[in-house]
Amino acid sequence: MMNPIKEEFLVKSIDQEMLEIAQIITKVERHGLLVEVIYTALRAMKDDPNSSPLLCLQIAAEDWDC
Repeated sequence: MMNPIKEEFLVKSIDQEMLEIAQIITKVERHGLLVEVIYTALRAMKDDPNSSPLLCLQIAAEDWDC
């Protein structure tokens, strides 16, 4: 679960996509796979520049079973 203060800040000041990205990052941190997931997402973004950061993170997290 995300820190309530952090979540409130994100909900108030940043769009839904940013909130979803923060939730994915929080989840992969708990699994100890932050670097692996971020690296995989960045590689996916490089391979397909039309993909959104959120989509790449979602796919990477799924690939790493998070």
